[in-house]
Amino acid sequence: MGATETELRQQADWQRARMGETLDAIGDRLSPERMVERRKAAIGQRWQRVRTSIMGSPGYQEPVARRMQGRAQEMAESAREGMHQTQQAAGDTVRGNPLAAGFVAFGVGVLVASVLPKSRAEQQLVDTARPQIDRAKQEVRDTARELASDAQDEAREAAQQLKGAATEAGQHVKEEAKGSAQQVKQQATGR
Repeated sequence: MGATETELRQQADWQRARMGETLDAIGDRLSPERMVERRKAAIGQRWQRVRTSIMGSPGYQEPVARRMQGRAQEMAESAREGMHQTQQAAGDTVRGNPLAAGFVAFGVGVLVASVLPKSRAEQQLVDTARPQIDRAKQEVRDTARELASDAQDEAREAAQQLKGAATEAGQHVKEEAKGSAQQVKQQATGR
């Protein structure tokens, strides 16, 4: 048998309520304010996970000796990684360029020297070699200035050449366009 009028109305009311809930959920999902709230909550949860993974859970207290050992290992690993990256960068930079190799070697020497404490013998040696070091520094500065000036000149020349090539290419395209337009015009009037 068919459904009675009352049953049909109840079904229609139930479907209307269900559809209203669905539309409310869709509206909530597409609401810009709710989107922002959800993104903030997701970022907060990610931050909390990262923080917990780095610092540990808030209730856990790691023994001091173990914590110090871990920090020392982290610092040593960080220093090794930094030196490795510096070596790679230096290798890429100086390959085929002896002047750059000298600069990199000097920089590494300065870095190592700044980490290690000076001895009296080293200080006396530096004091006696100070005039030669100052002359060498000045020569390096002068050479660097010359290299920079040469590089600027070459860059200007390359820019001028590029500008000329671009202008020439633009002229060529313009002439091609004119020629094509004339052909189209001739074909249009010829028909």
